[in-house]
Amino acid sequence: MAATGRVGNLTKDQEAKLAQLKEALKDVLKDKHTDHHLLRFLRARSFNLKKTEEMFREDLKWRAENKISTILQDYKPPEVYEKHWVGGKIGNDKEGHVVIINPIGHVDPRGFVYSVTADDAQKLGMYIAQELYNHAKANSKEQGRYIEGMTLIMDLEGLTAEYLWRPGIRMFTDLTATLEQHYPETIKTIYIIRAPAIFPVAYNLVKPFLQEYTRKKIQVLKSGTWEKVLLEKIDASVLPKHWGGTRVDPDGNPKCPSVMKLGGKVPESMYVKNHFTDEENLTKLSIPAGGAKNLKYEVRWPNSAIRYQFKTDEGEIIFGIEYRKNPNDKKDVDVIFAPQKMFCNITPADGEVDANRLGIYLIRFENPAKMTAKTLSYSIEVLEVDEEEADKL
Repeated sequence: MAATGRVGNLTKDQEAKLAQLKEALKDVLKDKHTDHHLLRFLRARSFNLKKTEEMFREDLKWRAENKISTILQDYKPPEVYEKHWVGGKIGNDKEGHVVIINPIGHVDPRGFVYSVTADDAQKLGMYIAQELYNHAKANSKEQGRYIEGMTLIMDLEGLTAEYLWRPGIRMFTDLTATLEQHYPETIKTIYIIRAPAIFPVAYNLVKPFLQEYTRKKIQVLKSGTWEKVLLEKIDASVLPKHWGGTRVDPDGNPKCPSVMKLGGKVPESMYVKNHFTDEENLTKLSIPAGGAKNLKYEVRWPNSAIRYQFKTDEGEIIFGIEYRKNPNDKKDVDVIFAPQKMFCNITPADGEVDANRLGIYLIRFENPAKMTAKTLSYSIEVLEVDEEEADKL
């Protein structure tokens, strides 16, 4: 039985809430604000009238301020989006919902972030969100019936610790927040496939930005079973061969780049900025001339990661990471990041390393200068798994 809260399947209380919302919003409602449209907002706020009205009015204000109605015509996405973003619409599933495949593990997060201006980063999220919404809207028109939401296949093959980079995560969460706030119920189901061991860590960073109703739509499909699940929902002729179907491009390519953007490394020639830093979030540390500072971080869960960012006030610093199962055993040491000079007084150093083993990770900073102390500004985080998602893998 279909879930309540939709046209044709409303409880008496839900019918009353819809009528009350129309009355409360009668000063701003237009013909395009159909019952289907209003119910999407009501469900997103669990039929709380006050919260729904606030959300709806805020959405109208946001759309007017950002000229969303014409953004697909007026805004030209940057070249890096056209050439190095991933994903595409492949057709419809067996119930008529638009199917989008997004092989996110093939995005170059650093290259992408470095290749967009701050203004583009904001507008591009709006552009992508509106483009997704228009796909679903056009689909309903083509089929002559209202079809809500789309099926999203997130292929995480290739996802590594590099994807935990703060600016890259922020780019993704900004888009997620836009969809949640202004395009509720755009997504019907999210299938996660080829999830690597690092996925629970990445999900833990994104999870706070997802509403509960969105989390319930996520299905993590295990290796060896995901092809069968997808084919139960999508015809093999629609699904590219690389994702379990039979479809190929005219030249035989199983990934169907004729309808799919496949990402890839972004050339530095596209970069419009060369660094990113959150100065206000950095801790300061003074390192005496010829001295060193050791920072210890405990990893309590397997398949975790360590994310770091640092800069100096002047000159280079020597940076390295070691793993010790026993923090007091100086002989049983594994080098995770070999000590090397980092010239980070102008452009901050940042990155991520896998922390697959339990124990102590020792992060060492050495000041090679013989005469002067140096001020180090740094941020180091242990990113742990989401236990609930880890259990699904």
